[in-house]
Amino acid sequence: MNSALIEENIRRIRAELAALAGGREVRLLAATKTRAADEIQTAFAAGIDAAGENRAQEFSEKFALGVYAGHDVQFIGHLQTNKVKLVVGNVSLIQSVDSVKLLRAVEARAAELHITQDILAEVNIGREPEKHGVLPE
Repeated sequence: MNSALIEENIRRIRAELAALAGGREVRLLAATKTRAADEIQTAFAAGIDAAGENRAQEFSEKFALGVYAGHDVQFIGHLQTNKVKLVVGNVSLIQSVDSVKLLRAVEARAAELHITQDILAEVNIGREPEKHGVLPE
């Protein structure tokens, strides 16, 4: 995708959000899965507030290249416990901690790094077996 198109899309989305927000603050997080480094950097320059990655290996590769340097990046997908080391401490927020096992792995890695890792817990309030998330209790 070319830079001009990315910039125009972000301007349009920002205008639509402003119209709907009624003066409330709105943050724009762009899902950057499969996007190239230059596209992500163009999106930051055009005004996204954060990038969201949902593949730990892809995130790790882009992170090592400095793609997110100086910007907010969050992990928005299902995180496997064996990929926790790639993510914890390198993102501002993990949006989908969906098991106690994963929570413990995140907590242990954060303790190793002497940090607090912000997370959102995914709760399966409908108790649907095909969905991820911890049970309410």
